[in-house]
Amino acid sequence: MVPAIILTIMVAALSLYDFLSSKNWQEVTSSERNDIVFEERNHAYGAYQIRKNYSSRMILIMLGVILTIGLAFGIYKIIQNLPKPEEVETPLDLTQFAVDAKEKEEDIVEPLEPEIPEVQKSIQFLEPKVTNDQVDTPPPVQSEMDNTAASTVNSNGNSDFGGTEVIVQKKEEPIEVKKEPEIFTVVDEPAEYPGGLQEARKYLAENINYPDIAREMGYQGKCHLRFVVSENGYISNVTVLKGVPDCPECDKEAVRVVKSMKQWKPAKINGKSVNSYYTLPVNFKLG
Repeated sequence: MVPAIILTIMVAALSLYDFLSSKNWQEVTSSERNDIVFEERNHAYGAYQIRKNYSSRMILIMLGVILTIGLAFGIYKIIQNLPKPEEVETPLDLTQFAVDAKEKEEDIVEPLEPEIPEVQKSIQFLEPKVTNDQVDTPPPVQSEMDNTAASTVNSNGNSDFGGTEVIVQKKEEPIEVKKEPEIFTVVDEPAEYPGGLQEARKYLAENINYPDIAREMGYQGKCHLRFVVSENGYISNVTVLKGVPDCPECDKEAVRVVKSMKQWKPAKINGKSVNSYYTLPVNFKLG
């Protein structure tokens, strides 16, 4: 647009110069020359009128061209400076990403068989005592004392030590299986970042570092993340539902920033805080 205006001004300047210099005798459009040449001739003749009005017509034509180009340039600038309509981002329907949590199968733990402790055959140790009374129980002979141990009672032991097997019944204690906490997808009051969704977007915008490779390649798009907000407001299990096309670096950066967020307000069911799933879009857009 600017070169066209400059060219038009140059042509107009040359035409004006030609008009001012047409008074010379050598110029065909010179008024003095035309008056002498057509002095005794019909001035209504076409050649006279063409030569007489040539310069003024050229000036009018050039002025018309300049005005047309100037008007077009002005309209172009006015259109260019008109305020652009603000882009209204369509709110993301988070329900389309809701995924029912799979019920975790409880492991079946078989009860352990009670171990039978080893019991060695023993013979009661009797302290020697001198008495005049008759002894009804004779002392054990050497053969009975083989593979035995001294004890306060007599015991036959179990089969490992050559005696009879002693079976000890052990009381079975129930094994407690810890149940995983339930995570809800449908709640009465959804989890919320302190200050609302606008504050969450502000935090993301201030803390996300646009990956260099994504900036060089011009990658843009949204990364949809899904995570768990615990009943205490802590974030865990951050996963990517739908990432930025061809840019895994953007997805990793989004996961990093979301993990660094402070405590949320937990979701509630019947006024009680519960664990819940939350889906959050992270927008990557080049300025």
